[in-house]
Amino acid sequence: MSEESDVLGEPTSPRRSNVESGMLSKKGMSTLRVVSCGCDFGSYCHCSWSSPGMSFGFPAVALPQLNLNIDEASTFASLGAIAMPIGCLLSGPVIDRYGRRTALMLINLPSFMGWLLIASKPHLTRLYVARLLTGLAVGLATTPAAVYSAECLTVHKMSLRGSLTTWSTVALTSGILLVYFTGALLAYTTVAIIASAISLLSLVLISLFIPESPTWLIDQGRFDDAENADKILKIHRKRTASECSQLIPKDSPKEKKEEFFSMETIRKTVQDFREPEAYKPLVIMITFLFFQQFSGLYVMITYMVDIISSAGVEVVNPYLVTVISGVVILIAAISVTFLLPIFGVRKLSMFSCLGVSVSMLTYGMYLSVRSKVPWVSNYPIFGLIPVFAIVLNVWMSGIGFIPIPYSMLGEVFPPHVKGTAGGIASSLSSIFCFIAIKTYPYLFLNLEAGIFYLYGTLALFASLFVIYYLPETRGRTLEEINSSFSSKKKSEYEQH
Repeated sequence: MSEESDVLGEPTSPRRSNVESGMLSKKGMSTLRVVSCGCDFGSYCHCSWSSPGMSFGFPAVALPQLNLNIDEASTFASLGAIAMPIGCLLSGPVIDRYGRRTALMLINLPSFMGWLLIASKPHLTRLYVARLLTGLAVGLATTPAAVYSAECLTVHKMSLRGSLTTWSTVALTSGILLVYFTGALLAYTTVAIIASAISLLSLVLISLFIPESPTWLIDQGRFDDAENADKILKIHRKRTASECSQLIPKDSPKEKKEEFFSMETIRKTVQDFREPEAYKPLVIMITFLFFQQFSGLYVMITYMVDIISSAGVEVVNPYLVTVISGVVILIAAISVTFLLPIFGVRKLSMFSCLGVSVSMLTYGMYLSVRSKVPWVSNYPIFGLIPVFAIVLNVWMSGIGFIPIPYSMLGEVFPPHVKGTAGGIASSLSSIFCFIAIKTYPYLFLNLEAGIFYLYGTLALFASLFVIYYLPETRGRTLEEINSSFSSKKKSEYEQH
């Protein structure tokens, strides 16, 4: 009989009721401790995203303070994205070979150096180098926190896995809000000093409080360390079949590191990706991330002040709109942690994509009407339409389109290719991001409202892609998700 039946079934003696109440109380307290533990370690491991998150919004507040032409400005804004694939590709091998904790710590080194270089108010070349370093940090940050959360923080509560893996986006959006707020009040060099201090703080917190992933330690044959990590993380679990099969590693950790760049390792990796459990989710995630980037989400974040100014908005200060947008996107990211366990990735992603499409098309229509009917600008109330469209855009993107693809990177891949597959998907996403950000100023000069119609149309296509291809991960173990890709028939979970 289930727990609910025991409580709501036939009347029992007072003594038995008290005993059962005590048992339920203990179970409830156990769940509360698991959630509390997950929140603590989740906060520490995802804090490495805050400073990289600031680099996304930094061009929006820095460009108006810099005297740059269109080529220099687009290069400054997009250069961080071109370094992200390098970080993504490095992130995967580091996660797999040197551990999740090491990967989390490594994020903060280039981030700290890059922000410190910007704070020194360098000439243009050094400014470019600094953007490359902060972009490298973003690339290194794409996968480790999601993998760590999926493996360590949600072992007992699958319903929390999607929520905790989105915390990296909460940290990222908090970084965007911080850079928007400080950039509205302070010089860009002072903003850079604040970002460098956050990077240093994140490095210290991770090194002091985060244990290594027990799953990775087992794979390395470090069973005592894995048991200690389980205790720190308050994990009391029976090992799964896949974990038990790894208890006798074929190679020692030293041999694994020596084979890091060997041809045999490369051949084995290629062979692994011939399996449907590896290549199917990889293709799905790359396509999802393609739609994410070319729907203009990060274009809006990067060029927000210029986009508001191009609409001729005089009713509201552009910097005030950025701060409001920063607050909205942070609230949206936090709300995902509550919405995801209820609705799942498919429903939330579809709703988010449709909302982004509506917001982009609305902004494009406003620009079209304004160019053909000049008197519209004489009525301040119409100036609120693009502000509404921008705020709607960041809200709808924040509740799904931005966080869900990256959170899924820690869920959909088998353990033996998780780091590499996540690195490949993230690196291609970064290339897409670079192209979208670099080309926006030129496309806007030539297409004007047309570029926003294009973004809105691609977001609409993204919603169709979600309906037909995106797998549901809510309420499913990692093994169930992986095995669903090898089945020719849709699993019963995907039909719900």
